[in-house]
Amino acid sequence: MTDHNLATNDLTVWGVGTTRTFRVHWLLHELGLDYETRRIESRTGETLTDEYIRLNPKQKIPTLVHGDFVLSESLAIMRYLRRISAALPFDQYQQSAEGQGVYVEWASFILMELDATSLYIVRRHRDLPQIYGEAPLAVSGAVEYFEKMMNAAAPRIGSDQFLWGSCFSELDILMAGTIEWARAVGVSLPTRAEEYHARVTDRDTYRAAKRHNFRDLQLQISKP
Repeated sequence: MTDHNLATNDLTVWGVGTTRTFRVHWLLHELGLDYETRRIESRTGETLTDEYIRLNPKQKIPTLVHGDFVLSESLAIMRYLRRISAALPFDQYQQSAEGQGVYVEWASFILMELDATSLYIVRRHRDLPQIYGEAPLAVSGAVEYFEKMMNAAAPRIGSDQFLWGSCFSELDILMAGTIEWARAVGVSLPTRAEEYHARVTDRDTYRAAKRHNFRDLQLQISKP
């Protein structure tokens, strides 16, 4: 299953200090892979250097470098990492056509409806008005929309299982991080979502990745 040499000097993650970089660091801790971290942050100017722009012209973090292969976007990085490591094997459901369909459904829902359409509106127009401008109606509408979407999805979150199939996956990282972000901005969450978050984050790997991603930052609480 592994096509690359996973030596530490072959696997590098650029970026710390945001919810998106945290996703990648958490999965790497789950997989137990050795890797180098280039501790650049968002909005410090470090993503604007010539060196980094050559890697990622979008000037965003995180970026993964694996040998000569470069990949950006946190979900794409997580999907790649999980497939080059045997540490988190896919169960039968996850490998089925139905399971793959549900995977894309959950990933699209979390990234688009909960993150980009809802929480990132709050981030831009409440937390970063100096860059994006104040828009209180957009913020309140985004919060209301998030709550509507999460309440619709909550019944599908099992009370004693992971989000997708019988084992932990990158979807759990996406959903747990989204719930955490929603809690931080004061969004009301259904009980099932809160219980799910408590269950999924009760892991040494989560705590280790959290320390690794958020320590020694130039910009404190540099979310997301």
